[in-house]
Amino acid sequence: MIKLHVDVIGLNRLPLAPAIRTEMVADVARAARQAVRDSFQGMVDRTQSQGFWGAAKRSVNPPVIRDNKATIDITHIGVRLQWLGGTVKLSRRIKSLLIPFRDSPLRRRSLASLHIPEDEVMVLGDVDTGSAILARVKQRKRRNKDGHYQDVTPLGALVKSATIPAHPEVMPSREQMREYAVHAATLVLNRLLAQADDNSTLNS
Repeated sequence: MIKLHVDVIGLNRLPLAPAIRTEMVADVARAARQAVRDSFQGMVDRTQSQGFWGAAKRSVNPPVIRDNKATIDITHIGVRLQWLGGTVKLSRRIKSLLIPFRDSPLRRRSLASLHIPEDEVMVLGDVDTGSAILARVKQRKRRNKDGHYQDVTPLGALVKSATIPAHPEVMPSREQMREYAVHAATLVLNRLLAQADDNSTLNS
């Protein structure tokens, strides 16, 4: 899980009522959340992986506000690894990792969402030697063009470990976060100024 902490620096120096400060922090935090969601949508568009990055986008929780600070949780498993990189090793309970091939439908959707019959999903090769793949094997009544009675669609490689390079573009940059935050804070201040003008007009 990733925890993002949002703090509006210098807010205490502004002559604002506590409720207004809380409102500004909330708006800035919501803008930061939107920046992350937009960044994950960018990953969906670039990778066509609606399954992983779509779930990552949905896992960006609304901000929790406490003492003029906000926390945003990103709960989808694997986002931190894709962002910062690292090596994945197996636990005793897991026998292998599945790495989808470049043209595999698993890069865009989960295995469950493909609705492939269970008896057509097979492991081909030797998992222990690292030469195994997960594939869909569909039986045919007649031979295919290669002379076989099965159509084999490779889905992904089964490996013992995998090193994922860092992808800084997964998360919005500091500059992008600042742009979203400044825009949100400006909207709050403009709204306050408009309300003050309205009150001044009513009292005049």
